[in-house]
Amino acid sequence: MTPNLLTALAYAMGGWLSLQAAVPPDYISVLFIAAGIAVGAVLAAGNRVLPGVWAGALAVQWLAHAQAGLDWGWTLWVAPFGAAAQAWITAEWIRRRIGYPSALDQPLQVVMLMFVCLPLGSMVNASLSVPALVVDGAMPWSELPGAWFTWWLGDALGAVLFAPLVLVCCGQPAEAWRPRLLTVAMPMALAMGLIGVMFYQINASHQRVLANQFDQSGQELAQRLQRRLDVQTDSVEAIAKLMELAPHMSQADFESATQPWLHRYPGTQNFGWSPLITRERRLAYEQGAVDPGMPGYAIMGRDWEGRISPAAQADSHLPITWVAPLESNRSVLGLDVSVLPATAAAVRATVENQRPAVTEGIRLVQESGEQRGVVMYLAVFEPRHADDPMHPGARGLKGVVSSVFRMDDVLEAALGRIDPQQIALCLYDPSARVGNQRLAGPEGCENAPSVSLQEQRWIKEWPLAIGDREWTLRLQAGPAFWGLAGQNSAWATSITGLIAVAILGAFLIVITGLGRRTAKLVAERTQELAHSNAALTQMAHYDALTGLANRPFWTVQAEAALAASRDSGKRVGVIFLDVDRFKHINDSLGHTQGDQLLVTIGARIHECLRSRDVLARIGGDEFVALLPGLRDPEGAATVARKISRVLSVPVMLEGMQIKVTASLGVAIFPEHGETVEELLRHADTAMYAAKAAGRNQWRFFTADMHERVSQRLAMEAGLRLALEPGAEELQLVYQPQVNAATGEVIGLEALLRWNHPTFGPVPPSVFIPIAEDSGIIENLGQWVLREVCRQVQAWQTGPDAAWFRDMSVAVNVSAAEFARPQFLDHLLEVVDDLCMGSMSLELEITESLLVQANGEISTRMRTITGMGIGLSLDDFGTGYSSLGYLKRLPLSKLKIDRSFLHGIPGDPENEAIVRATLSMAHDLGLMVVAEGVETAGQRDFLLAHGCAACQGWLYAKALTPAELAAWLRQRQASGPPATAFVEPPQPT
Repeated sequence: MTPNLLTALAYAMGGWLSLQAAVPPDYISVLFIAAGIAVGAVLAAGNRVLPGVWAGALAVQWLAHAQAGLDWGWTLWVAPFGAAAQAWITAEWIRRRIGYPSALDQPLQVVMLMFVCLPLGSMVNASLSVPALVVDGAMPWSELPGAWFTWWLGDALGAVLFAPLVLVCCGQPAEAWRPRLLTVAMPMALAMGLIGVMFYQINASHQRVLANQFDQSGQELAQRLQRRLDVQTDSVEAIAKLMELAPHMSQADFESATQPWLHRYPGTQNFGWSPLITRERRLAYEQGAVDPGMPGYAIMGRDWEGRISPAAQADSHLPITWVAPLESNRSVLGLDVSVLPATAAAVRATVENQRPAVTEGIRLVQESGEQRGVVMYLAVFEPRHADDPMHPGARGLKGVVSSVFRMDDVLEAALGRIDPQQIALCLYDPSARVGNQRLAGPEGCENAPSVSLQEQRWIKEWPLAIGDREWTLRLQAGPAFWGLAGQNSAWATSITGLIAVAILGAFLIVITGLGRRTAKLVAERTQELAHSNAALTQMAHYDALTGLANRPFWTVQAEAALAASRDSGKRVGVIFLDVDRFKHINDSLGHTQGDQLLVTIGARIHECLRSRDVLARIGGDEFVALLPGLRDPEGAATVARKISRVLSVPVMLEGMQIKVTASLGVAIFPEHGETVEELLRHADTAMYAAKAAGRNQWRFFTADMHERVSQRLAMEAGLRLALEPGAEELQLVYQPQVNAATGEVIGLEALLRWNHPTFGPVPPSVFIPIAEDSGIIENLGQWVLREVCRQVQAWQTGPDAAWFRDMSVAVNVSAAEFARPQFLDHLLEVVDDLCMGSMSLELEITESLLVQANGEISTRMRTITGMGIGLSLDDFGTGYSSLGYLKRLPLSKLKIDRSFLHGIPGDPENEAIVRATLSMAHDLGLMVVAEGVETAGQRDFLLAHGCAACQGWLYAKALTPAELAAWLRQRQASGPPATAFVEPPQPT
């Protein structure tokens, strides 16, 4: 079914239903449903359904004209055009003013729709159609305002009530309107149904009241008129009796006898007496010789056209001889009533029946208007014989008494003046010839009224008897009659109810709109809460950075795995992993890159695990893997090897390849522990054992690892105590750096020594990694710098100041310490307090720092050299340095690691490395210092290839400040020795 056809059918159906609710007399509907259907259809389906609106409106107009009994004319086409224009204008206004398609869930939108756009838009059709009806003559101009208001009100209520219902069924967006079927359409439909039932009951009650009142009024009018007609008959019978008994009577006597009747009963035109004149007595009558009191008149006749002429000779005549009142009725004197076309039949009837007889309606010749009348005749016979009044013999005809009644005046006298707007009255004689039946009432009222079936119930007829005739009194309710018994109150009640339903509809649309928006917000909030709960669950159970399980969640999983293994008899493996030297990378590259590295490491570890294994991040750079369902410890060993292998692949960070290693510890249930905490602790111990063994490896837990771990923890605690004020466990010693060519001391390297009260002397190779791993390195570095500066000041102000002139003092700085943000601030603080004089400060850094030499590190290096502090690259060749860094970074010195001097001279590979290093350094303008020079052969090889300075036991071991001063005095006194003391080398 096309949209236009569907719209036309819906409009026609809505209009038909509205017409059924219309009330007489004008049959205007207080609620025109089709107006709302039209606006809703144009809003929902667009302007393409306007032809359907026009067609539906045309069908409704045809039904309305048929119901109201109106003639067909050009006005039939105006209302359909107005309906289409009204729907289009209203819909366009709504689209532009409110915005449609729309959910209309804002209160202001609903108020604009229900109480502004729809009511005002409904003025269009009323403003077109009602004036057209007035112009066409269908209604008077005086009724235009009321008709316009009623038309507009019906359209407005229909639009306000039914346009929202159409939108609920067909509006867009569908997801906003369809849910309102139950919340808006159903309550409104129910409310309108109740209003309809109420209107029907009120209207039905009102119709019953009106019907009863109409019947009572009609019955009363009919009875009053019947009584008046009876009185009129009585008057004629009384005059007839008088004429029967009076032997002689003059005109004056006749007028005197009839005068009371004429005055008492208005509408009586006259009373007349027509004596019987036989053929023989006609001449004498005309000559006035019949009776001394009776004047003579020429006996006349009159045809149907009213032309008067002498009556033809007949056996008898009944000329009007006496008439009262005389003056206004002289024209009738001499007329023979027995030959007049309008009266002859009635005269014959009364003579034959001896009862009153009435003529058909006649036009009264004395009237200038259109008032009609009738004549009643009653034959008068000679009185019966006095001796035998019951003698059956026939009596002779004496004459005829007549009386003319003006019917309009009789009705007014009997019924009073009746407003035709309330009750239209028609009195007619159905037995009269066609065309002459009307006695009183509008022209043509005797014909069957052309009214609708609905109006026919308000037309009633009552029979009336007068003389020998049966008249009919027809009454029809007029427009004013409907206001007699509360019709306006019924309308007002219905309109008030419909307006209340409209307000209810607006309220429901607003409430459902708010409910929809609230539901949407609730749904969004619920979704947000779901996401939030998921996020909270994620936060509660998983690591925010890597997405791996956190320690609590991992522990729960581990407890479950252990419980299952106790039942199955299988093993559970725990791998504890710590990234080697992660702090160095994190401090040098920054936390962002450090976090990215952890994510990459977590992903690589996860690739090595099974789907049922659980990986967690439980610390900054610590990971732990749960391996349930192992048949034997070898399964855990396989996973540990895979992890070590995948982590050995370099990671790209900021365009640099970073090689990452990790230390792993493995513990097995039940061999290494019965509880999760015990297994985790033992795996951690095994991991520390792997670190102590040189990192980048894995270890199974063994019982003896406790001792080593305990020793490491004791050293960490002891190192912290050694940094406390007043502790004297830490000591700085200084090893000279000598010009290889001249033997002159050109610098010193400060070396840290730790004498533990329990473990005794602890090598730097042991406690420095502990300091780096535990974070003590920063405080330790600060202590070294302060002590070096304090000693330099002591040398410069002491008695041996001359021996230290122009020397540089080198201080080792770990990569972790150098990369810390606070390092530069601490260095500036120390330098500000230091007055180096002729001595200079130098920082020795390792190649591992160059790997992390991003922009921040490079800037920091340049800041340091800008302060007059030199930078020396220590242990060159043992790390991952790139030659590009040597060129780009502000380095002034390069130190060859002692490991490359072993076997020199004589070791071709080491010799090649040393030669290449020296050649490269010379080309880059870097001074080279060789560490660990212990023999003259090494010195001579280095000197021969251009090494500038040497440091090692060939010259001196690391000396305390007092030993160093004594050594310098001795060298000054005896000159530079060829060799130094010969002792086994000691790691620095």
